[in-house]
Amino acid sequence: MERIASFLPAPEPIPLPAPVWLLQTLLFVTFVLHIIPMNMTLGGLVILARSEMSGRASEPMRRWITGYLPVTVAFTVTTGVAPLLFLQVLYGQLFFPAAVIIAWAWFAVIIALLLGYYGIYAYALASDKLGRWKGWVIIGSTVLFLYVAFAFNNVITLMSTPFRWWELWQERNPSVHFNLNIWEPTLFPRFGHFVLGAVAVAGLIAALYGAFLHRKGEEAGKELVKNGVPWFVGATVLNYFVGAVFLFTHEQAVWRTFIGGDMLATVLLWGGVVLSVIALVFAVIGRRVERPFNFVVIATVLTLLSIVAMAGVKFMVRSLLIARHAPLFNLKDVPVQPQWGIIALFVVLLLAGLWTVAWMLLQLQRAYAKKGQTA
Repeated sequence: MERIASFLPAPEPIPLPAPVWLLQTLLFVTFVLHIIPMNMTLGGLVILARSEMSGRASEPMRRWITGYLPVTVAFTVTTGVAPLLFLQVLYGQLFFPAAVIIAWAWFAVIIALLLGYYGIYAYALASDKLGRWKGWVIIGSTVLFLYVAFAFNNVITLMSTPFRWWELWQERNPSVHFNLNIWEPTLFPRFGHFVLGAVAVAGLIAALYGAFLHRKGEEAGKELVKNGVPWFVGATVLNYFVGAVFLFTHEQAVWRTFIGGDMLATVLLWGGVVLSVIALVFAVIGRRVERPFNFVVIATVLTLLSIVAMAGVKFMVRSLLIARHAPLFNLKDVPVQPQWGIIALFVVLLLAGLWTVAWMLLQLQRAYAKKGQTA
């Protein structure tokens, strides 16, 4: 362990532009902001692909997901820039070697994003011209975006386990340089947990949109609620089992932290689970009653709180793993030279950007509503 840890590159000579706690806070906040459009994109693609494969697609569900995908892909990419930059600033000694080691697998992320994005636009805007190929186009885009998520999970798990760097680079695949971290036992449970969470959120957002439509008297809204809630419930229930596997495939010292070893870690994990269970109850009730709006809204708020709690759990898991497997890495040793002007500018631009995004979404919703009325 000490021999591998000694391979860590030297920290950047440039001091951090802000205190570590502030950069970690910004990393957490921007990551949470990234989660929602990312889940809508990946989960929506999985739902669409499954519907195309089964041939039993709900038309309101297909129309809703197809309509928002080009928008959420753009939001997913742009909102992902900030947390990725903060991750690189704080954990560059671990992140960059992990990305370099998986080599072409990491470079292929750009190609997969571009091709997947083209496929989404083709499916959304030229579905009639694609004919019988439209199903294969959206399935192909889904596979490409699943690969992007899988590659990111590889880098995140590899940066937390630097003892595998030498193993991957020298012993496993020295000539191909497509070194996915598939020998890491937590990789596939982590990836499954990630994908199921995305499907659940996409289903719930569809139900939420349907509840808004139903409140305005549109019949398609009830159909969206009836189709969105089962995706949310099914993916969430399945995720309880996958999440347990994900937790207990870590070393005992890690998973014991979340079952009483540390108060904050325990509260975050089980608080998130309890919130999601209550959200399931409200979502199921909302699907069965004549006026689902209040129930689906409550389920959505509880789910958002659960997402924040689970994001905190993932951050704590990463910190525990880095502390165990990279003892020479310590953020407390990194020099800090605050540049408060730059930080203040970032916060102002972030708030302005969020306001702009909210305004754009409002205008988009008004355009869709006007289009529906004229149709």
